[in-house]
Order: sequence, then C-alpha cells, then structure tokens
Amino acid sequence: MSGEERGGAESSAPLLTIKLVPPVLTSRWLPRPDVVERLVGADTQVLLITAPAGWGKTSLLAAWLDAEQGRRPAAYLRLEEGDDTGPVFWTYAAAALSRANPELATGAEDALRSPDVDPMRDVVPSLLNELTEVDEPLLLVLDDYHVISREDIHRSVGYFIEHLPPGVQLVIASRADPRLPLGRLRASGNFMELRAHDLAFSAMETAELLRRRFAVDLDDGDIELLRRRTEGWPAAVHLAGMSLQDTEDPSDFVVRFAGDDRNVADFLIGEALERVSDSDREFLLRTSVLDQMTGSLCDEVARVTGAAAILDRMERSGLFLIPLDTTRRWYRFHRLFGDWLRHELRRTDPAIIPTLHLTAARWYAETGSLEPAITHAINARDYSLAARFIDRYLQDWTAVHWSLVWQWFQELPDEAIRAHPMTAVGRFNVALARGDFASSSQWLEAAEAALGAVPPDLRPTVETTVAVHRAFGELVAGGDMDAARTAFLAIADQERSKQSIMFAQSIGLAGLSTFWTTGPLEAIPLLLEGAMARRRESLRDGGVTALLALAYAEVGDWTAAEDVAADAIALPEPDEWIGYPDRMAAHYALGKALLARGERTEAASRISTGLGMAREWVEPIFIAYGCLALAEAFTDYAEKRALVREARTMIEGTRGRGRIIELVAAAERKLAMRRPAQQTAGTVYVEPLTERELAVLRLLRTDLSLREIANELYISHNTVKSYTQAIYRKLGVTSRSAALETASDIDIV
Repeated sequence: MSGEERGGAESSAPLLTIKLVPPVLTSRWLPRPDVVERLVGADTQVLLITAPAGWGKTSLLAAWLDAEQGRRPAAYLRLEEGDDTGPVFWTYAAAALSRANPELATGAEDALRSPDVDPMRDVVPSLLNELTEVDEPLLLVLDDYHVISREDIHRSVGYFIEHLPPGVQLVIASRADPRLPLGRLRASGNFMELRAHDLAFSAMETAELLRRRFAVDLDDGDIELLRRRTEGWPAAVHLAGMSLQDTEDPSDFVVRFAGDDRNVADFLIGEALERVSDSDREFLLRTSVLDQMTGSLCDEVARVTGAAAILDRMERSGLFLIPLDTTRRWYRFHRLFGDWLRHELRRTDPAIIPTLHLTAARWYAETGSLEPAITHAINARDYSLAARFIDRYLQDWTAVHWSLVWQWFQELPDEAIRAHPMTAVGRFNVALARGDFASSSQWLEAAEAALGAVPPDLRPTVETTVAVHRAFGELVAGGDMDAARTAFLAIADQERSKQSIMFAQSIGLAGLSTFWTTGPLEAIPLLLEGAMARRRESLRDGGVTALLALAYAEVGDWTAAEDVAADAIALPEPDEWIGYPDRMAAHYALGKALLARGERTEAASRISTGLGMAREWVEPIFIAYGCLALAEAFTDYAEKRALVREARTMIEGTRGRGRIIELVAAAERKLAMRRPAQQTAGTVYVEPLTERELAVLRLLRTDLSLREIANELYISHNTVKSYTQAIYRKLGVTSRSAALETASDIDIV
C-alpha cells in the first residue's frame, strides 16, 4: 500500500460523532460539589485527572461540563484504542474543536485531508494559530487518554500544551500518567492534578450513595469500616451497594467485604486486568503476599529481573498500585485489589504461598528490616525462624514496638518462644504489661534455661537482661521488693561504667524500688539519674519521671513536684497495649501539690485520674497509694473509710512490699482517731489502737483461733492474748463478739 493510500484511508474514514458528545449526568451520579468546585475554580491552563478504573473520572467531567454550560464552549473527545495514530487522533481533536466553535480547525482539517500529513508539522501549528485568533475562552477535554501509546502523539500533544494560547484550558483524564512533560508542567505553576485520593468518597458520601442508589442504611461504624476497606474507591462502594441489597446482615457483610466479593471480582477482571499479560498476572499474584513492594524484593519473590521497571510500568498503566514515596521506589496494592489477588493465589496455587512468605522474610532480614521479616516468617509457618528473628529484634530495646510483639506472640507456639532467651524475656514483659502476674515467671525460667544457646560474645548482655527482668518481676508481681532493690543497685553498679541500656533500666528501677522501701529522700537521686539515662538511651520513660515528681511531693518540694509532673505528663503516649501508665504517679504528685494549697476539689480530681490508671493496670501498690491520697482530699468520713479499706484490701496478705503497708496502717490509725463515735448511750471516746492491735482486731473478725492468729502474725500465743486484752480495754468490752460489734459501730475496721 502506498503512502497516499495509507493517508487517504486514515483521513477519509467517517468520524464516530458519539465520541465527541460530552457525557451527561445520570441518576446514579452522586453530587460532589466540593470536587466540581475545584475544577470550576481552577485558574491553570492544564488540568490532569489521573486515577484507575472506577474512580468516577468521566462522571466528574460530566458534572463539570454541566456547570460550564453558558460560561464558555467546551470541546470534548473520548478516545478509543483505534485513535492511536497521529492523523486519527488529531482528526478527532480538530472535529471536537470545530464542534465547540465552527470557526475553529478549518486549516487543520484541510491539512488532515493530505495523504502525507505530518500532524506535528501541518496540524498542531495550524490549530494553535486559530485558537490564538479566537477571542472567547474555550475548554478542551481529552478523556481516556491512557489508550494513547504512540510517542509521536505524546510529542505533538506536549508541543500543543507548551504553546497553548491564553484563554484555552486543556483537561486530560487518564487511568495512568500520560507520557507528557509532567515535571516541566508542575514546575511551571500552570498545572493542576487530581488523583485517586482527591476523588475518593468520604464517609458521608459513602453513606449518601448507599442510601440514594440502593436504599441501604448503615450505622456510622459500618460506614467508616466500608470506607476504609474500599479506600473511598467509588466503584467499590457502588459494587458493595449492589451486594448489600441481597444480604440479610449488612454489618456482617461489611466486616467480610473484600476483593473476593463477586461484583468486585467481576469488575477487576473486566476492567483492570483485561489487558494484563500472563507474565504480568503471574508477577501480580506472587507479589500479592507483600504489604509493600520494591524492586529488589519483588525480584526475589516473583523470580524476575528488573522488577522496579515492572512496578513503574504497572503503576503508570493504571493498575491499582499506590506509590508510597516520591521517588516511586516503594508501592502497595489498593486493598481490594490486593485482596482479590491473594484470593486468586489461594485458589490457583496455595502450595506456593509459604515459600513466597519465606523468601520475603529472608530478604527483609538480610536488609535489616526485622519487623516485616518476622511477620512473613510467621505467615510461612516457620516459627523457629520467626523466634530467631524476634530474639534479634528484642536485643535493641529502643526500637521495639510492643504492640507488634504482642501480635507475634499470639501466633507463635510456646515451644518456639521458650527456645530463645530474649524472646522469652519479651514474652515475660508482655505478660506483666497485661496484668498476667501469675504466669509471668515461667517465661523468665525459660529464658534462663535457654542461656546456654547464646553465643559467648552475647551471653553477658543477655544474662544481664534476664537479671534485670527477674528483679522487675519481684518488683511488680508480688515478690520481695527489698530483694528487687538490691538486685537493681547491683546491676546498676556493674553497668555504670558502660552507661548501657541495662544501666538506664536498672538505675531507674532501683529508684522505683527505693521509693517503696527506704523512702523518697533516698529515691530522688536514683530517679533523677534513671530519667536522664533513659532519655540518653532513647528508652521509654516507664513512669520514672512521674515517680520522681511524687517523691518531690512526699518531701514537700511542691514546685519541683509540679514542674517534674508536667514533664511526665508531656511525655509521648506509650503503645496502647502497654498497661503501665507512665503518667499515673504524676497525677498523684499534682494532686498532693493542689491539696497543699488548699484546692481540695481540684486535688481530688487529679488524684482520681491517677487512681483510674492504677485500677486499669491492676497494680495493687499504686491503687492502695492512690486510695490513701484521695482519702486525704476527701472530707466525708464515710468516703475516707471506704478508700482506706480499699487500700487495705489491695495489700492484704502481701509481704516484702515495702512501706505501703506502713502508710495504710498510719491512715487507719488516723481515721480511727477522727471517727464520729456516736451511740445511743452517748459519745464513746476510744483510745487509738496501735498498728499491731489493729492487725489482731482484723483477724479477730475471722474464724481463726488466738493460736492460729499468732501463727498468722508470726508472734507468740501469749503476745496475741496481750494484744487482745488491750483491745478489749480500749473498746470497753470483755468479749470477742462485743469487741467486733463495737469496732463495727465506731468504724475502726
């Protein structure tokens, strides 16, 4: 065929005029005034609307063109695959301009009739000249530009854009970034882009579409969950609405809605994957096990070379890949698209899934990214490998994300955890943080048993870590607090010269245990050193600063207490799963300072905040302490009595818990001296009982004999008899039952 015949065939083919008819709004269109207003108010000459299939690009154009009616003429062209040659493309473009303004494109149309037409030479300059001579503004819309692949067309459109006359606005809608000089356009400041995130439905729009189109009403929680699952993808919301019409339990449907939904799957197969090659489909399926993708990782998982270029090509072609950085090195799949791919992989080749996860786990471990390595190892069901990775991960305490660790432990079998000392220590930490004091010690025993497997160069550090946590278990799990203090001080002395993380942990915990044993004066220097050391090592504060504030409050340094408490409260929030509240003692300190100034109501409120944290963590010592502090702020005797009794309940039966026992006993004595002892026979004045007498009186309320009470208190039978006689004398009674009745009447115990 000659050049003349080839050009004549292209230029003489009849135009399909429906492609020049702007889209119109339908009843299915959900009004989106905010998005339309962005287009109407745009003052840039070039606008690009880029999003994958189903994001409502054409519907948005219809709404915009409807809003433009009467304001300026609009030329519209919906492109198809057959338009991917220079003469055909520019023939349709000229026809669209002529349809909007009959005075336009006459010279270009004449040039296009020539069999040897060169659009860049003969057509584009002619169109630009004619547009320059037109006085009225004009809008030119090129829809579905992604079907254009020829470089000569991209070059001619780029030239057209660079020489666009004033008053002409060009809009390009595409599923993928067009191969145009976008960098230069962005730098010019005369360019505006709308992308998928700009077109995403809000929760309100999601609810409105479901109500208006499908008569489906969901509650706010279900709407928000559906919006997150669809990521605002309008087509997915529409498809979910279709399925919701046929379900009896909408909430259950929303929870289960994923890429394997029949309507979503049909759409993805028909719209997104119809032109994907077999090799690309295999690439997509294999990489679907990844939450995030980059070239070298995909090379390994998909067994290809040049995966970075494949990812870039796929993203630019309009597949559901979302760049995660400006350099386009990392990507992820749209959630529903990823769901569908994983569903397909499970359906077509389930046996390969563990292998893919294992490959990803090893790649991440080799690149130093242990968090995803552990997750992939667990998904590969290689629990031994996962535990080895966790053991490495937990050796850097400053980088640990404990909420993730908790998730991993939920899936790891116990035997895998016990085989690795740092992993077992981590499991101990999780048990304590979740208030599981009863079973926590087993994990430390497992850690100590596994120390033999630690390489010699790492063993001292791991042994010290286990020792710190053994002492911590004594501190918070009902053990011997004096023994914990001794252990912490010894470890701190051992590690002080190294200024290690272990020193930062042990010196702060030495301050904590000292506060509860020997008192605030001795604790303050240790807590100060601990707070500074933790900050230096980028460790979580763990309540050290808050307890320092409380120590200052106990010695009456109110200014220091308030300043340090403010510092503690301003610290970053810990992971949500961590039970120990860093701010708890700071609220107690501020409450004590407010009480010292006579601001009783404000003090009670602040202490109540700290006590709520202590109760949530179920920490007996801090609950007891908070109850005593709150009792000081209250004036009502009954309220005071209830709080002191709660404090007693918290420490009942404990030993080795330091001075909290003395604080509770002192509060009980103070309460006894202030009680309103009114009886029918008149006012009863009772000499205050000693701490030992109160202890005996509490046990007299039980079924224990005097000899059994003596054994319980580790004193002689005769000593108990002496205490009992003193109690009877002070209460003015002669029997056990009368003593208990009088004690109850006057609220001693």
